[in-house]
Amino acid sequence: MSANKQLQLERYLITEKKITGGLLLVMSEKIQRYDDIFNEFCYWLEHRNYNLPQPLVVNGYTAEQIYKLNPELDGIGVYNFLITLREAPERAEQYIKEGFRTL
Repeated sequence: MSANKQLQLERYLITEKKITGGLLLVMSEKIQRYDDIFNEFCYWLEHRNYNLPQPLVVNGYTAEQIYKLNPELDGIGVYNFLITLREAPERAEQYIKEGFRTL
C-alpha cells in the first residue's frame, strides 16, 4: 500500500470520523485487510462516489448497492460491510434481511 493511501485513510478517520487511539488502529487494519476492497475504498475516499466502471462484487453486492440499501452508512461503513459479506456472508445477509437493524 502506498504511503499516500495510508495518509488519506488516517486523515479521513481522524478528521472526519473523529477516531483516534486503539480504535484508529483497529479500523485502519480492518479496511486494509483485502487489497481489492481497500483499493475501491480509496477510490471512494478520493471521489466520494461509487461510480466505478467495474465495481467490485462481493457475494452479489457492490458498494453502491449496499449504500442504497442503507444510506446511513458512509464510505467506511459500506466497505466494512463488504468485508463482512466476504468473511461472514450468512450474518451479512441477515443484516440485510432485517433492514440493517442490528448494525
